[in-house]
Amino acid sequence: MISRTNALLFGILVILLSASILTGIFSRDIPEDKEPGKSDDPNEIIITPVKNDNSEELIISLYNHWEKKLVKISLEEYLTGVLAGEMPASYEMEALKAQAVAARTLVVYQLPAYGGRGCSRHDGADVCSSYAHCQEWISREQMRRNWGEDFESNFKRIEQAVQETKGQIMTYQGKAIEVFYHSTSNGRTEDVREVFSNSLPYYTSVESIGEENGPMFEGSVTLTNKKFAEVFKSRYGIKLNPDNLASQIKIDGYTDSGRIRTITVGGKKLKATEFRLLYGLNSTDITFVFGKDTITMKTRGFGHGVGMSQVGAHQMAGRGSSYKEILQHYYRGVEITHY
Repeated sequence: MISRTNALLFGILVILLSASILTGIFSRDIPEDKEPGKSDDPNEIIITPVKNDNSEELIISLYNHWEKKLVKISLEEYLTGVLAGEMPASYEMEALKAQAVAARTLVVYQLPAYGGRGCSRHDGADVCSSYAHCQEWISREQMRRNWGEDFESNFKRIEQAVQETKGQIMTYQGKAIEVFYHSTSNGRTEDVREVFSNSLPYYTSVESIGEENGPMFEGSVTLTNKKFAEVFKSRYGIKLNPDNLASQIKIDGYTDSGRIRTITVGGKKLKATEFRLLYGLNSTDITFVFGKDTITMKTRGFGHGVGMSQVGAHQMAGRGSSYKEILQHYYRGVEITHY
């Protein structure tokens, strides 16, 4: 028979042995020189939580249109690709920070977890990398190709802008706002309802000083009268007289920002935004110059004009404005908070 003392010692030994076996089953030591998340065993998967500042990163689904695939990426890492694609890295730091907050807000607004609908063009994506739909995003490889020997310094600047505004978004009455921004205004921003047919309280026409210094402030498109008429007919089926275009183009009215609201061409009334796209114009601030055989359409500004002007933000930052002051100038009544 086993004494009561020996039985107790035997029980303790069994418990310790069992714990050792279980530990071996559910945990494998990772050598100190091994990279987290890697394993020599192809059948072994090591899951390492992505953390920053003691909190888990927000992971989003990005449709990479360059590679035509859906990828998972942390929100803050994604934003470095957005800043690199959307704004010159040489811009003032406070302008870069304003861009980072605007871009982050756009994503949070679209996230299904926050009540958004994600990217409407790509199933399963929160956002896509196309500037024509969500917002521009480029990879680090593309940054290297674009910047060459300036890659390290430029990347450091955009990374700083992202990190120093980490988690910050714009809200109105406690909710992330719907974000629009553009390259260059004509000196005033446009009311959102003039472009997107919906009224939002934080978008009004505001002054944007210093735009005339931007490289895209002025633009022009010149076509032969015949080509202008051909383009219009191909879209609307209306035949224009190339010999007398001036009498067939009528500006019906202007918006508060000085852009054209509607225009009638050959009896067809169009929104200026539609006319702009038809002829590939930089903006709807259009002046027509009629020549003998040509028509020139001169523009001021670049983009739809709604929300923050990137050139305007750069100019404001150069005059000493902080990124919060920049954002609250272009987006009226918003608060800068953390999502």
